[in-house]
Amino acid sequence: MKYFTLLLLSLVILASPILAQDYSDEDGLAGILEDDMLSGGELEVDLGGSFAQDPTETPEIETSAASLYRLSIDHAVSFRTGEIKSMVNNRTGLNLDYAGSLAAGLYAKIDATGTLYWAKDHRAQTAEKDYDYDGLIREAWVQKSYDQINFKVGLQSIVWGDVEGAQATDTLNPTDNSEFLFVDFEDVRIGQATVLTNLYTDHFKLEAFVTPTPLFNKNPPSNSIYAYPNPFASLDVTEAEKPNPEYGARVKFKVGASEMALLAAKLTPNQPLYKLEGAGLTEVAQPFLLYGFNFNYPSGQTLFKADLGYKTDQGVNDQSFDLVFKDRLDAAFGVETTFSQHSLVASVSLSTIQNWDESLVVAKQSGFYNLSWSKSYLNEDLTLNLGALGVISKSDTITSAIADYRTSDQLQFSCRLFYFSVTDTDSQFYSFREENRAEIASKYQF
Repeated sequence: MKYFTLLLLSLVILASPILAQDYSDEDGLAGILEDDMLSGGELEVDLGGSFAQDPTETPEIETSAASLYRLSIDHAVSFRTGEIKSMVNNRTGLNLDYAGSLAAGLYAKIDATGTLYWAKDHRAQTAEKDYDYDGLIREAWVQKSYDQINFKVGLQSIVWGDVEGAQATDTLNPTDNSEFLFVDFEDVRIGQATVLTNLYTDHFKLEAFVTPTPLFNKNPPSNSIYAYPNPFASLDVTEAEKPNPEYGARVKFKVGASEMALLAAKLTPNQPLYKLEGAGLTEVAQPFLLYGFNFNYPSGQTLFKADLGYKTDQGVNDQSFDLVFKDRLDAAFGVETTFSQHSLVASVSLSTIQNWDESLVVAKQSGFYNLSWSKSYLNEDLTLNLGALGVISKSDTITSAIADYRTSDQLQFSCRLFYFSVTDTDSQFYSFREENRAEIASKYQF
């Protein structure tokens, strides 16, 4: 797959001068690419408080082939700045994002990325090579739209949740955890082969999906600098059997200014658990049921959000490293507000194990908080962002400072700083405790 992706991106670069000839972007590239159907998946039109899809609103794309795809190249280097000082990242990426109409009511999208890891990049060092490379197709789907219903088939991500970064109900897609804390959450979702349908009516929107073969999370290799501490690394592991199909539905409706959604799904855990059997470990990925609720309410320049998810049969290890299955209640609450061009976002995620007892190796309750501030300057060419991610009831915190500067419509530079304060050996952030980081990156869009 990685060879195919790199070859595809190389061919697009070679062909881009030809595709660009004798075409003009009269309708505006930004307007096309920011359309809901193209950037987010399905077409959703809000008609005076209803979810009905008006066929007269369906965009007919008649612009050139050159305006239907975005091709970009980027390079990033980053360094550890704590007690351990070294280069960590030295990599070049190539991204192709295509979205366009194939015929009346038929649309397609592909988002493919190839990355070359140069010497001293930790990925190349983990692979014990002078350089390494990989490819990833995040999305590749086609969608057929009718008057009030559409069908989408292919690699795609389904986002069920209103609070960004929270996983109370947004657990449908697995994630790439190889560098989890240094990648935007929206970019770590792994697309799965899925059949998705959306039905729009005057009163609600119904969304249903089936994923025949769900995938697991992608975790860092055992010799990676981000590998999770594993006291059982020397034991043989029996991998989990092929997971069962996933399926579910969500209905979204409006009550005044509020939007609400009820959802239910049968899912496979994105991360297999382990139980001790004899002299080895056995992976377990027992299906579970998810029942959830999403809510958002705007008030002036402020938006309030909430996600609630009740999950059955969540595996938890006890003191003997056997698996015990308990139900779990997850909740996330968020608020976003803007004043004087300052944007503030705050959220908290909480999780409670039902029928908890002292034989379990995890706490009954756990939680995280997330805070961020951002503001744009210089006619929105410069954007500054400060953020903090912390563990409730513990001292673990991760703070970040990010500056993005766009010199033109094509060229952008960014600088990111991360500071980790992690002392708890049981923390899931413990493997990042020495990862204070400074990163400089550039991106050029053709």
